[in-house]
Amino acid sequence: MRKQYILESNPCCDCLVHWCCEPCALCQEYRELKNRGFDLDIGWQANMEKKARGGITPPAMEGGMMR
Repeated sequence: MRKQYILESNPCCDCLVHWCCEPCALCQEYRELKNRGFDLDIGWQANMEKKARGGITPPAMEGGMMR
């Protein structure tokens, strides 16, 4: 996800964040996808179909991911 959305990797690498506090990392990823317009209740495939139809228009975000 970091590579796809060109997100900064501060203060440490993703592997370390997932190893030390996986629930926090997953919550952060959830918020990032939700802020980008994904409906996480319908699943990945339905979101990809919605995106293909032009239904996902991510909101403008300043500053990237927030901790």
